[in-house]
Amino acid sequence: MDIQQLEGAVIGGLLLNGANQNSFDVLTTLSDEVFTIELYQKLYREIKQNALSKNLIDPLIISEKLSGNDSANMFETMKMCHSAANIKGYARMLKENYQAKQISQIIKQASSDIAKSNNFDNTKLIVNELVKQVNDLSTEIDDLEPIHINDVLMNMFETLENRMSGKEKIISLGLSDLDKKIGGLEPSDFVIIAGRPSMGKTEFALETIKQMAMKGQGVLVFSLEMSANQLAQRQVASSTNLATGKFRSPEELDDSDWGKISIGISQLTNLPIWMVDISDLTIEKIRNIARRHKQKHPELTAIFIDYLGLIKPPKAERFDISIGIISRELKSMAKELRTPVFALSQLSRKVEERPNKRPMNSDLRNSGEIEQDADITLLLYRDEYYNKENSNQKGLAEIIIGKARNGEVGTVYMSFINGHFNATDQAVAHQLASTKPDKKYATSKAPF
Repeated sequence: MDIQQLEGAVIGGLLLNGANQNSFDVLTTLSDEVFTIELYQKLYREIKQNALSKNLIDPLIISEKLSGNDSANMFETMKMCHSAANIKGYARMLKENYQAKQISQIIKQASSDIAKSNNFDNTKLIVNELVKQVNDLSTEIDDLEPIHINDVLMNMFETLENRMSGKEKIISLGLSDLDKKIGGLEPSDFVIIAGRPSMGKTEFALETIKQMAMKGQGVLVFSLEMSANQLAQRQVASSTNLATGKFRSPEELDDSDWGKISIGISQLTNLPIWMVDISDLTIEKIRNIARRHKQKHPELTAIFIDYLGLIKPPKAERFDISIGIISRELKSMAKELRTPVFALSQLSRKVEERPNKRPMNSDLRNSGEIEQDADITLLLYRDEYYNKENSNQKGLAEIIIGKARNGEVGTVYMSFINGHFNATDQAVAHQLASTKPDKKYATSKAPF
C-alpha cells in the first residue's frame, strides 16, 4: 500500500465508521499535516470539525461543503478503505511514515548546520538538539489510558511498604527539622530557595548540599556566579565555622585556622558532589549536562542551580516570560530525570517597602510562574539584618516554608553565625521569635 492509498484508507475509514471511538482515537492522533494530497487535507479538516463540534461524521453533510469534483472524489475515496475496522492501524502507519520524513528533514538540517559550524561546542549543541527533536517525535502518548484508582492505591501501598522496609527511601534534605515539616522530597520536586540579597541563599544551599551528600545522596551543582574554587572555600569554611573572609587573606590564618581547614577538607573529601561553574548556560545546556551526568551517575539525587536569574534566557517578548519558560523547563527536567531540582532565586524589592520584611511567595522576582511551578518554596529571612539594634533573633535565620505540596507550611529556625547555617533548638528559637520588642526596621535597603 503506497502513501496515497494509505491516506485514502484513513479518510475512507473515517467516513465509513462515523463518529465512533476508533474515529475519535484517530482524530486525536493525527494532524492534517500528515496528508500529502490537498483534497485529503480538506476532507480531514471537515471530518474533524464535524466530529468535535457536532459529534457527527456524515459523508452527505460533508459533501455539501465540497465542489462537484471534490464531492465525487470523496465518495470514490471511501472505496479505498477495504476494512473500516483497521482504521487505527492505517492511521498508525500513516503517522509513522510522516515521522520518518520529519526525522529525515531534521537530520538533513542538522547536517547542513554542522557543515556551517565553526567550532566543536556549536557542533555538540546541534547534535544535542537533533537528539532532543528525534526523542520528542518518538514519545507517543496516543495510547495513554487512564489508570484505575485500584491500581493507584496498590502502587501507593507498595511505596509505603518499600519505605518501611528500607527498599525505597524518601529523599532527605539532611536538615531534620526542615525534613519533618516538608515530609522529605519526591523525585520530581522543583524547589525554590529565595531571599533578598545578604539573606544567605548560597550558604543555605551549600549547607543543604553538604548534608545531603553526607547521607550518600549525589548532588550536581551548577554555579553560574561563583567559581568551583569559591564554592569549595565556602564549603570548607561552613564545615569549620570559619569566616569566609579569612580565605581572602591566607597570611592571616593561624595554626588553629589551618587545622580547621584540614578538618573541613577531610570532611568533604570523597563526598558525591559535582560542580559545573560555567556562566552563560542556557536551560538546554543545563538539561543536557544533567541528563548525561545522571546516566553516568545513577545515584544522583539532587540538582542545584545558583541561580535561576543567571540562566541565559530564551527569546521572548519580556524577561518575565523568559523566566517563566525557564521555570517550566526546570520542573520538566526534574520529572524527566526523576531528580529534585533546586533553584536559587531573588525576591523583588517590594519586600523592602513593607514594615514586616518577611518574604512571601508573591515576592518571587520576575514571574508568577515560579510560584506556580514550584513544589516547595523556601524563603530566607534574617531579622537582625533589618533590625540590627533591637532584634531578639541575633544569630538566627528563618527558613519560611511558603509552599509544600506534600508537607506543611511554616517556619524552621537555623543558627546563622559567621555567615553559616547550622541546626538549632526549635523551641528556644520559636520562643525568641515570639517575643517581639518594639522596634523600627533599618531604613537602609538591600543593594538591589
